[in-house]
Amino acid sequence: MSNKKLIIGIAAGVAALAVIGIIAKRKGYLDGAIEKAEEFGSNVKDKFNSAKEAARKKYDEVMHKGGEIAEKATSNGQATSNPATV
Repeated sequence: MSNKKLIIGIAAGVAALAVIGIIAKRKGYLDGAIEKAEEFGSNVKDKFNSAKEAARKKYDEVMHKGGEIAEKATSNGQATSNPATV
């Protein structure tokens, strides 16, 4: 198969899909699909935002807890390095 025939075949396929798309749009077949796709996209966005918020809260909790542990370790380390203050 030559390159010319391949290009003509691809162009014919694209043109056929374009015609089918235009006809489907005019008859209203795509309206329901578009609405469902928009709803699905909105749901995915909402779930992503809630997961992001949950991850941010967990991160803040872990950082706070880590700070407390580091503070406790520092104070314990200072107390053991200065036995006279104990």
